[in-house]
Amino acid sequence: MHNSLENQIVIAKEKCSMTLDNTSKILEQVAEAKTDAKDLAYKVNKVTDAADKIASDMSSYRNALLSKPTPSNKSNADPRILSNMECKAKQILVDIFDKDDNNILSKSLTATIEKANEAIAEIQDASKPKDIKVVAALKTRGQAVLLTLNSKEAAKWIREPGTKEEFANKFSTEAHIRERTYNLIVLRVPITFEPCEDKHLCEIEEANNLSEKAIRKAKWIKPLGRRRPEQTHAYAIITFTSVDSANTLIRDGLVICGTKVRPTKQKHEPMQCMKCRRWGHLAAECPSEMDTCGNCGEEHRTDTCKNRNKPFCAACKENTHASWSRDCPEFIRRCMIYDERNPENAMPYFPTKHDWSLTVQPNSLPLVDRFPANYAVNALPIMGSRQQPYRLRQAPRGQRHGTGGRANRENPNTIPVPLNRQREEGELPSSVEEWQLDAGTGAFNTDETTPYNPSGWD
Repeated sequence: MHNSLENQIVIAKEKCSMTLDNTSKILEQVAEAKTDAKDLAYKVNKVTDAADKIASDMSSYRNALLSKPTPSNKSNADPRILSNMECKAKQILVDIFDKDDNNILSKSLTATIEKANEAIAEIQDASKPKDIKVVAALKTRGQAVLLTLNSKEAAKWIREPGTKEEFANKFSTEAHIRERTYNLIVLRVPITFEPCEDKHLCEIEEANNLSEKAIRKAKWIKPLGRRRPEQTHAYAIITFTSVDSANTLIRDGLVICGTKVRPTKQKHEPMQCMKCRRWGHLAAECPSEMDTCGNCGEEHRTDTCKNRNKPFCAACKENTHASWSRDCPEFIRRCMIYDERNPENAMPYFPTKHDWSLTVQPNSLPLVDRFPANYAVNALPIMGSRQQPYRLRQAPRGQRHGTGGRANRENPNTIPVPLNRQREEGELPSSVEEWQLDAGTGAFNTDETTPYNPSGWD
């Protein structure tokens, strides 16, 4: 009995071990099934999200055209414009106020470059770019020095607050780094605007959502003494410190004293002497001893002219306009030559990194108006619908068609055309669809609705 019990116990142990082995395998399979279920649920959710996105992003052909990214204008821009942008990004302009005879302006360009590099080397700053140096210098007529650095990062670092003051003091006594400005010509500004008042400039910044101190200065183009007694508007020049603000105002307009105006970029024009009325120099550098009148062309000052009703242009030798006229053929010819040599001058915007500012002739219509809804695919008429044919107006009793009735005079295109007549040049073919003809008279339907016609440094 003891032996039989031991055998049964051994058999029971074997069965238990087999059961445990099977249970462990089942648990492993359950864990694998859970993992597969999670992966399947993740994939199902991903497919569902993709389907929802496709359903929400479905649009018409018009919307697809509108959402298509516009090509970059940098590939079509003049290489001289792009090169000029890169060069300006590396430049800084330093005003020199030192009256000493041994100042920077009296030294050579090589000595000026060495002095600038010494000033940069003395500045201790953790954010200072490596291998920064000045590679070129140019003296301007306005008692300033234009320095060109070897990288845009170097010029940006010098323009930072704190760094530019330290560099200017080490470069020259009482020197100052001038920021680049952008001038806009504003037409028809109310004369209630005071350019010299800071509160008026702050009001313009606030009304046009500009940043503080975005306007450097403003001035009237014509002197106040030359205004007419009844004049209410005048032209002004407003100087901005931000190129993005200037371009935005050119594109969207400017609000001054409650009036919406459209400013334009101030373009560079050929240099004309106000003394001799010749080209290429200023009055301070004019070699002529006598003044030439801008009105009559005689040898006296323009403000003392007594022959204002007899204009004469000293530039083109014509008596149809004065020397200061902007319609002068010689002035227009020189402006065209200047624009060809400087393509940036012919652009309506100041060139920046934005593509829309690099075009010479921007689109006059927005993109949504260039693809109006009338020409969208889903706006076409349903092909299964049958339009009502045009019916000729019944002529009054006793009057025949074509005898000068009111209907024929207003719409001469409703004259019946026989279907068996030979087609002339410019007419529709004889296989025109049935719905295009009047079922009763054979006249062409002319009562269809026409498509919508969308109405630098200063």
